[in-house]
Amino acid sequence: MRFMFLSETGDGLGLALRLKDLGHTVGVKIKDKRSRSNYDGLLFKPFDWQRDFLTKDTICVFDSSGGGKTGDRLRQQGYAVFVGSTFADQLEYDRDVAFEYMKQVGIKLPEYEAFYDWQSARDFVKRNEQKWVFKASGDLTKDHAITSYVASDAEDMIRMLDYYESVATHSPDFELQEFIKGVAISTEGWFNGHEFMRPFNHTVERKQTMNDNLGPSGGCSGNLVWAWTRGTNHIIEEGLARLSPVLEEFGYCGPIDLNTIVNADGVWALELTPRFGFDALPAILELLEGDPGELIAALARSERPRDMRLKSGYGSALRLNVPPYPSEEFVHQGGLPIRGFDKPDKPHLFFYDVLLNDKNQLVTSPAYGAVVALTGWAQSPQDALEGPYHLAERARIPDKSYRTDLRKVLAQDVTDFENLVQVKQGSQTAQPALEPAGSNQ
Repeated sequence: MRFMFLSETGDGLGLALRLKDLGHTVGVKIKDKRSRSNYDGLLFKPFDWQRDFLTKDTICVFDSSGGGKTGDRLRQQGYAVFVGSTFADQLEYDRDVAFEYMKQVGIKLPEYEAFYDWQSARDFVKRNEQKWVFKASGDLTKDHAITSYVASDAEDMIRMLDYYESVATHSPDFELQEFIKGVAISTEGWFNGHEFMRPFNHTVERKQTMNDNLGPSGGCSGNLVWAWTRGTNHIIEEGLARLSPVLEEFGYCGPIDLNTIVNADGVWALELTPRFGFDALPAILELLEGDPGELIAALARSERPRDMRLKSGYGSALRLNVPPYPSEEFVHQGGLPIRGFDKPDKPHLFFYDVLLNDKNQLVTSPAYGAVVALTGWAQSPQDALEGPYHLAERARIPDKSYRTDLRKVLAQDVTDFENLVQVKQGSQTAQPALEPAGSNQ
């Protein structure tokens, strides 16, 4: 088969390389200027992908949000497209609209307020002195210095709002969410345009780059992913499953993840991710049986596959980085040698900011310093990260960094999940009628 990966920063090119190794024809295009050298020498990059590579049988894969207009145009022209759409972009970037859809289908949300100026937010926090979480929306998500933030108290949030206002380069557009104490659980389903495929999967992860959840947050420092094969559960039924009529209305095809906080009082939705998750994708590839290209092609061609072949146990991913990651302000020069891995390790290496130099050596690229997700599998959460940690110890990469405490941390999250989850057999959740959310739908 023939695949064209259209990527923002090259996050999904580890999958593209795997498809190439399986014998597929693969082309890639990276939008972000700083990341464009990623995978040089490893994957084919057509100069003009529409003129030089695109054919009627090409599967166009969007590994990230932001290319929705291109995805819609390609569909209208008769091409098979995986994920990319303006609908998917809106779910990720316009939190107000995503929340409105969730409210319409009965998904429980923390108390939140949307703001479009900084002073109104400060006044709100002064009137409501509790613990709040800051979440950027719209164009403000493009500001690298502005990240999600959990304030320790009202004064802390007011000071962070002052800081964000001082560094923002886009107009304010953000939410303040009520802080909910509980276990952070992500639920992912692959939607075939008509219904969710089975099984769903769950993820627990840590974003902070240092042990004990210290330091700045990156995309992911490590995670565990497992398929839910025991019928269904209340986290699925009260959360992601309720979005089925919305996704069907817009013909969505691909993975979609709902991040939630779960406690004894219920399931609280935080945000939607209508695309591959990183590093959830590297971890789930440890569970997926068969050729992932066949699954992606079937979804893109609207063939409506109903089942995912996911093995039991826990897939894992451990992120290994080099400075200045996760900072996007400072520049990584690239060229650091990547050594210490053997050929049998290849299925457990999902590379990010790498390339082949003129000596045919694998080195870091001059992007952001995200090097590789090291992946593994085991039947228990306690053992799932053994393989990745063994690879991390063997890696010969100058200035490498990774968290060393995730075996215990993530295994405890799974235990907490099991203590909270309510298993259901054959449960069906009634769906309320839908009304359009957003004037541009």
